[in-house]
Formats: sequence, C-alpha cells, structure tokens
Amino acid sequence: MRINQSHIAPTRRLKVDRNDITIIILAANIGYGMKSYGPKSLLNINPNEILLEYQLNLLQTSFPNSDILVVVGFLADRLIKRCPPGIRIIENQLFESTSEVEQMRLALNCTLTDNVLVIKDNIVFNEDTLYCISKDQGCLIYDSNNQIDTSNIGLTVIDGYATTFAYEIEDKWCHIAYLTKRETQILRTICNKRERGKMYLHEALDITLQRIGKMRAIEPVNMEIVKIDNSRHLSQLQEL
Repeated sequence: MRINQSHIAPTRRLKVDRNDITIIILAANIGYGMKSYGPKSLLNINPNEILLEYQLNLLQTSFPNSDILVVVGFLADRLIKRCPPGIRIIENQLFESTSEVEQMRLALNCTLTDNVLVIKDNIVFNEDTLYCISKDQGCLIYDSNNQIDTSNIGLTVIDGYATTFAYEIEDKWCHIAYLTKRETQILRTICNKRERGKMYLHEALDITLQRIGKMRAIEPVNMEIVKIDNSRHLSQLQEL
C-alpha cells in the first residue's frame, strides 16, 4: 500500500448522499501497543501527514459535505492542532478509564444525521475501501485476504451478511462500520448505558447485530487497508 499524499481526488464518486452522513473517527485511545507511546492518530505515515490528517483528507475528498467528528482524549491538544477548520472536536475527558463505547456515546449524542460512518483511529485505507457504501444500507467492511492481522476480531459472514463478531474467524472486520437510521438508533441506546463505557466498539456492534439479526458485510474490490497496532504494521505501508 503506497501512502501518497491523500488530498488527490479519487477518480470515482461514492454512492452515498454526502449531505446525509456523519463521519466519526475514534481517536481518544492512548495507544499502548506502539513504542512511541501516544495516540496512533499522531503517527507519521508519509512525509507530509500524520495518520489523522491522512484519514481526514481522504474522507473530505470522498464525502465533501459530510459532518466529521473526531473524538479525542490522550494528547488532545496535539490532535486538535492538526485538524482543519470545519472538523468538530469531541473530547473524552475520561479516556483513561473508559473505552470506545464511551467515545461512541459522546459522538452519537452530537450526531445530526441518521447515517453514520464510524472509523477507528489506526486504520489506513484507500478510497476504494469506501466506494461500496450505499446510502440506504448499513454495512460492515471485512477482509478475507489477510490484510488485517489474524489476531484481530473476525466476522461470521453468511450469504453476504454478518451475523456475529468473534475471534479465530478468518474473515476479519476492518474496523469500519456504516450505519443507517435503525442501526444508529440501536447503537445509541446501547452506548448510552454508562455501565458499558469500558466496552469495545465491536462488542456494542455485536449487540446491535443480535437485535437486528444481521447486517450487510462487504469486502470492497481493490480495497487496500492496514490496521496499525505496532511498528511492524507501519513498515507494511510501504511493503504492500
């Protein structure tokens, strides 16, 4: 995966109505897995951009009229300085004692649309990863080609639909979820229960799946994606 500057416009237009989408980037985690202790969003992934800037530039190019929320916590001031005008900042002041579901609670309570695209802070992807998103259908992006490390959470996919999250499954979730009105409402209800503040996002999404039965699972054609958990994954950006 060659990480060039991400502001170059994609050659194709995405299918979703950009005016009807909120994008949430969960960037409040401390990031213990990296030698350079700190948010993974601050990692330099090419000579010109940190990971957060890369994500924002690509997302703003793909969804130019979207409402983008970035949830920050650890080293919040440093991340805020790297956000361009128009990005809404939400601070999780309890980042040391809570996890992704608290980040989602804060973000969803500030969301102004029914359609929500959720992306974790350590995902590097190309524009083809998002091209499959269709306005009226929620989906979970997954990988069956070993781009996502085998230690990550997997998805049980049956006839094009995800039915549950689980480890030790070959198909890996790419830590990207697109939610329409029904899924957003259910996830908001789940996240608003404070006792779930230490849950991971996939756990909340799994509860959502159990309530709705299934959700579309898509492996985009020409997707290139890396989940950065350690320094080895940084080197993969140039090897792929």
